[in-house]
Amino acid sequence: MHNFSIYMAHGASAGHESIFLTKLAATICRNTSTNYTPVTFDYMQEIERSGRRRPPAKFTLLIDEYKNEIDVTAPSIVCGKSLGGRVATQCSDLNNVKGVVCFGFPFYPQGKKEKHRLAFLDALTVPCLIIQGTRDALGNKEWVTQQTLPDHVTVSWFEGADHDFKVLKSIGMNQDQVITDLVVRMNKWLVSIKETPET
Repeated sequence: MHNFSIYMAHGASAGHESIFLTKLAATICRNTSTNYTPVTFDYMQEIERSGRRRPPAKFTLLIDEYKNEIDVTAPSIVCGKSLGGRVATQCSDLNNVKGVVCFGFPFYPQGKKEKHRLAFLDALTVPCLIIQGTRDALGNKEWVTQQTLPDHVTVSWFEGADHDFKVLKSIGMNQDQVITDLVVRMNKWLVSIKETPET
C-alpha cells in the first residue's frame, strides 16, 4: 500500500459533518494505512459555530488556508469534494504533494458551461484523479469528454451518479456501496502513481 498522508477539504455548502464526507472519511481510514486530515475552511467553521449560512471566502484565501494545513515534511495527497477539490488543485506546487483527488470536480457553475474552470487543471504539476458522476450538473460526461484535459489528469466516471454521488436506482447501489467503490478507485490510483517513476 501507499504511505501518503491524505488531506480532505469539503464542498461549498456542507462541511465534514455531512453524511457523505463522514462515511468517506471512515471508509478511507478503514481501508488505507494512512494519516487522514480533514481540512475545514474558516468560513465553514463559522457556519458550524453560528448555524448561519455564509459564502466561501475569496478563493486565494482558501488556497492559503489549505496549504497551511499541510505538513510539508510528508508525502501527501490533497483531496476535496467539489469546491475543496478545486482548491486542492492549486496546492500541487508544494514539493511534498504527490497527487490530487477530486470527488466531483466543479468543471463549471451549474447551467454556465461558458464559465468553465479548466484552467485550474492546466496549472497542475502532479497527477490528478477526478471521480465524476456521469449526471453531474457541474460537469457531466457529455461535456467533459469533449474537452482536452492535461495528460496527467485522469477522469474516472461513476455511472448514474450526480454531483453528490447519489445514483439512479437502476444502478442498484446504496450510498455505502458507492463510497466503498470511490475509495477502491482512489486506492488503485494511488498505488499506480506510487509505482510510476518520477521524471
